[in-house]
Amino acid sequence: MVDLTRQVLSKLANKVYMEAVNAFVKKDIESLRQFSKTFLELIKDIDVLLASDDNFLLGTWLESAKKLARNSDERKQYEWNARTQVTMWYDSKGVNQSKLHDYANKFWSGLLEDYYLPRATLYFNELVKSLGDKKKLEIEKWRREWIMMSHKWQQSSSEVYPVKAKGDALAISKHLLRKYST
Repeated sequence: MVDLTRQVLSKLANKVYMEAVNAFVKKDIESLRQFSKTFLELIKDIDVLLASDDNFLLGTWLESAKKLARNSDERKQYEWNARTQVTMWYDSKGVNQSKLHDYANKFWSGLLEDYYLPRATLYFNELVKSLGDKKKLEIEKWRREWIMMSHKWQQSSSEVYPVKAKGDALAISKHLLRKYST
């Protein structure tokens, strides 16, 4: 149930994202704001959905990596490796992101909320700002901030992510399908 609902909402998110990009191209700031808001809300809602199934938890991945460590230095390194593998590989510098960004991306609760949501928020804020200021999108500024944000998240080991699901997957799925089918 969770995977099917996730897929349906992901397809909707793709559509909403393209509508946001089209609004940006047409310089329609109000439509861009609305589509951006919907897209970001979808990320949050999908994260809640994924949290209701043990198979879609970032915590499981990170904890399995850390369990392999024999000491605290290895534990930090293994967690960093696990975070890097599912986000942006660390050969990114300045404004040149890794060709392997999102190479092994996953739909996991925790990853959507704490990594993809801030990244998408940054992106849409830059699009809205460029239209509002009537200036060209500063793509290099956005890339620099995105890369810095990615590196910061990869190096953060203070956040502990759940390894057990929470919530009623069926009830959450029904609620989200009702919410987005109108």
